[in-house]
Amino acid sequence: MPPLRYFLFFWLPCLAATAADPQATRGQAAFDQKIKPILEKYCFDCHSDGVDKGNFVFDEHTDFAALRADFVMWDHVRQQIATHVMPPEKKEKPSLQERDDLLAWIDDSVFWFDPTKPDPGHVTTRRLNRTEYNNTVRNLLYVYTNPANDFPPDDTGYGFDNIGDVLSVSPMLMEKYLRTSREVAEAAMNISTPEHADIELGAKKFWNQKGETKEWEGVRWFHSNAEAATKITVPASGTYALTIHVAATESGNESAKIALRINGKDISTYDIRTRWKDDKGPWQKITQSVQLNGGDSKISVAFLNDHADPMNPDPNKRDRNVALDKIEVQGPYGLLAPRGSKFLQWLVGSKPIGLPTMELSGEHFLKGEGDSAIDTGTIVLPSSGYVKHAIDIQEAGKYRFTLKAGAQQAGDEPAKTEMRIAGKTIGAFSVTAKNQAPQFFHVEADLPAGKHELQVHFLNDFYDEKTKQDRNFWLHEVNVEGPLEKGSGIQNGDLPALVEKMGSRLFRRPMKDEEKSKWIAFSALAIKEGESPLSALRYTLEGMLVSPTFLFRGTPTPTGTASNGISDIDEFSLANRLSYFFWAAPPDTRLLELAAKNELRKNLGTEIKRMIEDERSSSLKENFAGQWLQLRDMNIVSPDPRRFPEWRGGIASLMKRESEMFFDHILHENKSIIEFLNADYTFVDAKLAKYYDLKGVKGDKFQKVSLQGTPRGGILTQGSILTLTSTQTRTSPVKRGKYLLENILGTPPPPAPGGVPPLDESKVRKSNLTLREQFAEHRSNSSCAGCHAFLDPMGFAFENFDAIGRYREKEKNHPIDASGQLVRGQQFKDLTELRALLATDLADDFTRNLAENLLTYALGRGLGYSDKPAIQEIVRRTKSNGYKFQDMIQAVCESVPFQKLRASSGEAE
Repeated sequence: MPPLRYFLFFWLPCLAATAADPQATRGQAAFDQKIKPILEKYCFDCHSDGVDKGNFVFDEHTDFAALRADFVMWDHVRQQIATHVMPPEKKEKPSLQERDDLLAWIDDSVFWFDPTKPDPGHVTTRRLNRTEYNNTVRNLLYVYTNPANDFPPDDTGYGFDNIGDVLSVSPMLMEKYLRTSREVAEAAMNISTPEHADIELGAKKFWNQKGETKEWEGVRWFHSNAEAATKITVPASGTYALTIHVAATESGNESAKIALRINGKDISTYDIRTRWKDDKGPWQKITQSVQLNGGDSKISVAFLNDHADPMNPDPNKRDRNVALDKIEVQGPYGLLAPRGSKFLQWLVGSKPIGLPTMELSGEHFLKGEGDSAIDTGTIVLPSSGYVKHAIDIQEAGKYRFTLKAGAQQAGDEPAKTEMRIAGKTIGAFSVTAKNQAPQFFHVEADLPAGKHELQVHFLNDFYDEKTKQDRNFWLHEVNVEGPLEKGSGIQNGDLPALVEKMGSRLFRRPMKDEEKSKWIAFSALAIKEGESPLSALRYTLEGMLVSPTFLFRGTPTPTGTASNGISDIDEFSLANRLSYFFWAAPPDTRLLELAAKNELRKNLGTEIKRMIEDERSSSLKENFAGQWLQLRDMNIVSPDPRRFPEWRGGIASLMKRESEMFFDHILHENKSIIEFLNADYTFVDAKLAKYYDLKGVKGDKFQKVSLQGTPRGGILTQGSILTLTSTQTRTSPVKRGKYLLENILGTPPPPAPGGVPPLDESKVRKSNLTLREQFAEHRSNSSCAGCHAFLDPMGFAFENFDAIGRYREKEKNHPIDASGQLVRGQQFKDLTELRALLATDLADDFTRNLAENLLTYALGRGLGYSDKPAIQEIVRRTKSNGYKFQDMIQAVCESVPFQKLRASSGEAE
């Protein structure tokens, strides 16, 4: 007697061995009374007693416990029975009731897990994928680039590219990490000195603030009392010089008057005495010193005293008007503190990064005495004299000046220069380099507070008439910094606290003691090697960016009391799970603050709603829906342009946007997930509406439109899905049926058997038969019939939609037959009726599949058999709450696999 049949009839010897484990014999009686006869009747002829068709047998187990524990075998049996693939064609088949009994026994006995001892499954340590890396660098370091775009593509597993098991680290990727860490650290720790502004605000940049002005041939005309304004953006707060270029026409016995206003506040009024001649000038130049805040300000000019005397015998004195040519803005004239990057500002807080500085190129200097001329970033003095620049010293003290200068040598001595400020010479230098090669000179000087004039003199001009030798002086730059008594920003003693602050941000949790010691020692080593404190911080950041703690989302720490071998994950790990699930990005300040107070779980529902409402939740659309529904592939889909010339003008991107907005709507409005299947609306602009033959849609803005009375509805009739599931030249019932079964219902058909030739595409094109008629011959192969009975009805239901998503009623001038019958007997005449069946009879399958996909994406791992109770609970809660999408997501976030991990009994950390 074969081993299986032997133990089927003689259980008693096994019962004693398994009595200590009641789960091992769960379902044994039902198996003996009901399941065994079904298997014997329909399965054993091909899969027992030495017959192993398909390399599959039932009688390899020595006892019931071993048989029941073979999850892989029962999972395969379940798939074959549920899809009606087995028994094969021409074999006696079980009734629907017998199939249901067998499936129920497998679910209740084999895949049963003690609800008092849930298993959260294994935790996969996974690295950040490319999207997560870019978002993490952007959110934590404020580096607005996408460095991971240059990384090798991420592998995918279980349908997603955030699965830990496939996110390996290759030597090439490690090399990319090292190179990128340097670039990112430099950008994150960047320091710049606000530039000196030299801005020209022409007449065209002004708009009417009050009354009416007109711009004509580059001049802003005020023909009546009016006010015109413009916006200016300056690099930093400080003192600026505004120079107004203006002229006026005459009338009456007083000069034209204008007012200057900054952000609506009157600065001063002026009389315009220069008479308008033409748009070339002359212009009266009015210079006003003003205080401007860094950023945007509004500057306005108002004409105050319009006057007209049309009867005046002098035609040049009949109308008083004002002509504004431009306003020039220069400054600031004070020293400005170095501006750190946004990350550096966050890191050091109010602590100065460095000394206030003023950086002036030669072009910023004005003519003083003698000749001078601008020369591409420098100013050249061909004769003895000086150039000048205003400088505002806010605080008395010692200042350091750095002069960069060059010269063209001649005669028997080098070019000589002096710097003078506040009425005294602070440094005299000889420029000895030849051929204008720049040299640097340094000097320190005590300066009083106040507004001063900085002068750079050329002292010893020389020219030889005979030889034409000429000594000239070039001023390249002058940098001023101070007061030196304030110190130079970050000190060595600041490093430990700054390293800890930086590490906790990079690692998305508080640093552990051993991590603090390691990274503080790393920064100290940089100081020992002669680096400045700021450079030491940059090198430390560079190291952190290639550490596993940054690159990987590590194993959570158990917290609280462990019970039945499981414990809650710590709240910082929970914050990370939530943020990378919803945003594919690190947790924000709110999440981390709640985690630090151990209050995140208490506020989980509120935080989930907040995170969904946050714009970063677009990641669910782009990364989750983009992979679950395969919308990402719309970027590469390419129907044959000769077969489908209508496929042009960005139709693919419009279809993708339609599906993304549809997903977003169901998510953010917390609609029923069943609307993915039967919604009577979609989102289109006028172009896509015309493509779909939808009436009454205007404009290029996407809008929600009704689909009532049309053959469209739900995600399955959207152009993106219909095009993705077609070939380049025709529809594909196999691809469409497989997509529906696998991506929507989560019941993928078995792999196609080998050795079966595909359809002859040439014959498909030339034949007068419909695609359905040609498939009938293909389906006649007995090895294909079982799968196709399950697959084809769903695939052919789409045939009213062509390969690029347009509705049609005929194929090759034959009426399209989109009718079919599901394996459980439900009949439908077209996709509309099939969608109704999906939304009712198969709603549980869709709900389970969406729950499985969400949990897989959220955990970053494939689901195991022990995750089935969690899926069942998510489905139960979703159904009880009216299938609302956000309620399903909350159930995922509150599930055992998401919230807990395996841990030793007793007190967790």
